[in-house]
Amino acid sequence: MEQNNKVKIFEEYSIGKAFISLVTPTIISQIIMIIYNYADAWFLGQTKNEDAVAALAIIMPVFIIMNAIASLFGIGGSSLIARCLGRKDPDKARSTFAFSLWASIFAAILYSLIIFVFAKPIIYLVGGTDATYPYIYDYALITIVFGSIPTILNNVFGHLVRSVGGSKEASIGMGLGGLLNIALDPLFMFVLLPKGNEILGAGLATMLSNVASTLFFIIYILKHKEMHVFTLNPKDVTFKHSIPKEVLFIGFPAALSTTLAMVSNIAANTLIKNAVEKSLQSAVVGGLGAAKRINTLAFNICMGITQGMLPFIAYNYAAKNSKRMNKGIIYMFVVAIGFSLIAITFFQIFTKELVTFFVPGQVNTIKYGVDCLHIIEVAVPLCSISFATNTVFQATGKKFSSFILSILRKGLFDIPLMFVLVNIMGEMGVLWATPIAEVLGVIVAFALLFTFLKKNNKNTKLAEEL
Repeated sequence: MEQNNKVKIFEEYSIGKAFISLVTPTIISQIIMIIYNYADAWFLGQTKNEDAVAALAIIMPVFIIMNAIASLFGIGGSSLIARCLGRKDPDKARSTFAFSLWASIFAAILYSLIIFVFAKPIIYLVGGTDATYPYIYDYALITIVFGSIPTILNNVFGHLVRSVGGSKEASIGMGLGGLLNIALDPLFMFVLLPKGNEILGAGLATMLSNVASTLFFIIYILKHKEMHVFTLNPKDVTFKHSIPKEVLFIGFPAALSTTLAMVSNIAANTLIKNAVEKSLQSAVVGGLGAAKRINTLAFNICMGITQGMLPFIAYNYAAKNSKRMNKGIIYMFVVAIGFSLIAITFFQIFTKELVTFFVPGQVNTIKYGVDCLHIIEVAVPLCSISFATNTVFQATGKKFSSFILSILRKGLFDIPLMFVLVNIMGEMGVLWATPIAEVLGVIVAFALLFTFLKKNNKNTKLAEEL
């Protein structure tokens, strides 16, 4: 059966070959997804409309909530599915697939309704102004109110398909949407819609590209019914065997981390906006948005490296193959840290050129973007360590450790530091909070990881002796 061939990646491939097979497609899809997210910002930058550029930066936290929902059911579901396969329990894996899929659909519908009803107060809450409100509303209406289901499903499907060894197929599905968005952006922004509706065109391109990705996954699953895990039938949803509890408990720290990142963005936008003159607000927020998009390239590739290895770690943990699991973890850490160091070196050398690419001709926005990037890029190697550590906890079902690490990094370290440092260093103090918080997070991450590995290796050795 195809399922058995897929899990050979977890069981039989050499560590290096398994790593390349799982991680390479995931990284490629992440790069494509980043490019397509950049496409909206880049094409809007060509209009030289600072309010429209700022609108994309401001709406990012609201968009992040959809990623949190996808992480809740996608990471939670994929971890449990991989562990079920490691324990040779495909029936529970199938039920987990069904629950993760249909629970995410319900959550997407609920979220779109909330945004539709409370759009105005939410937009101003995340940092919107009278100047940026119309742009934010148009983009949110299309991408969130109408587009939440395909956006969330696209990401959930990617995680679930990857959990059975289908890293290549997951990457093709997600990459398809990214490439389509790049093609549709100029068509909708500058050809089909009247001038002045560019942000509406960007929203339409994004929504339709996610629809295409979701359709790819649905077709793929329908064509591979022989894989016992795959199902689109809501009748396969079960509340037995603690499936909802296990999915939600593992997915919650990932969703929490994403949500706290959103709160951090809101706090940063608000504090920075209040710390500068009103005439410079759009330029500062737009510059920060450009810097964060550049930094996201490194972040997302590091996440691709770590998330690509999640099913491998989960499978071998459940199969009690600690030696193989540990080697996979070492590979993941070395590559993630190594890449992050290369990335920030590149960012340091080409800072102005990278920022200018997103906001050409916007002198003030470029200035602030350069200053912002020089600070926030410091956090990249530190984040790679936290990402890798959290992946280990997610894969092995260590929900408490994952929760602790998630809430400390952003909730107890990052956000409070923003409020302290803004009073000491001004708007740039807000940005320095993140690197400092990540240093503290890495200390906690290593302490938790060392404790887990020591205990797991001890238990495995004892089991072998018995």
